[in-house]
Amino acid sequence: MGRARAMRGVAMSILGMALSIAVTTRAEAKDGGFDWPENPFAYTLSDDLFVSADEARFEKASRVFVETMGGIPQELASILTYPISDPMTFGTYALGIGALTLADTETTTLYQKTILPLGKKVNLPKPIKGWFFTADGQYIAGALAGTYAYGIAANDERAQVAALLATKAALYSYFTSHVVLKAAFGRLRPVSDLTGPVDPKGVFSKDPFDFFKGNGVRFASHPYGTAMPSFHFTLYFSTARVYSGVYDNYLIPYGVAALLAVNSAEGHNHWVSDMVAGALIGTGIGNMVLKNYENRKRGVSSMVVPIVSSRGAGVGWQVSF
Repeated sequence: MGRARAMRGVAMSILGMALSIAVTTRAEAKDGGFDWPENPFAYTLSDDLFVSADEARFEKASRVFVETMGGIPQELASILTYPISDPMTFGTYALGIGALTLADTETTTLYQKTILPLGKKVNLPKPIKGWFFTADGQYIAGALAGTYAYGIAANDERAQVAALLATKAALYSYFTSHVVLKAAFGRLRPVSDLTGPVDPKGVFSKDPFDFFKGNGVRFASHPYGTAMPSFHFTLYFSTARVYSGVYDNYLIPYGVAALLAVNSAEGHNHWVSDMVAGALIGTGIGNMVLKNYENRKRGVSSMVVPIVSSRGAGVGWQVSF
């Protein structure tokens, strides 16, 4: 009981720091006022980026591949430096995740009683049984491959761009959530029924404050100490954000993401805050991929630059037109 109280105290301290960062940064930028970050689901690519050109099929495919797959070093740097390059947005979302963590026992219990039963009714067949990818991973990979194949066959630039940018977003999701953040947080996953007994093996937990229990970086899926953030929710939302941003359509991408999330709900054992964190990270990754692609198309380049002075150290953006 004393440990739980101590962890709650630590969580409240982190929440206070996150709120302080968010309010202070926004106050400096907005003459003392505070407003929320821009709508993270609103960004779409302009239609003028997909002007039909008289290009042969594979000539266009080669050009699109170069344009979409460029900028990887800068994008990885953007991901790694995000907390200090945009502290207001980071602080705001960290505050929200921290608040959800405080309420995880109640919200996750409700999730287990209401959403998990739906997952048992939605049972999509696994395309290739016994393969490395889970069923939802295979469906996403199939959708990306199908979109790209259609784009090549129909000489459709928008379809090619959607598939390639979504592939980048999926790989960034794996690197960010599965490889880096799961190892950093080392959070235990919840038992399948928080109203039931504890896990005698200690792999799953009833305490939402069981952090820093992981065993380092894992490249394959493992149940112990890998709860936060949810990689699958990062994957769902990063790819859905790219498709919705390319096609200016929310219903289909997020409808498919919701279907896959419900279908795989039973086997993932996540706290609600894990899933929300994954969704926010995925949305941020998708937006970054979209914006960087448009900047490259319009001849705008940027890079992360370290800044060191007598007043402190940090990073800044260098933009060239």
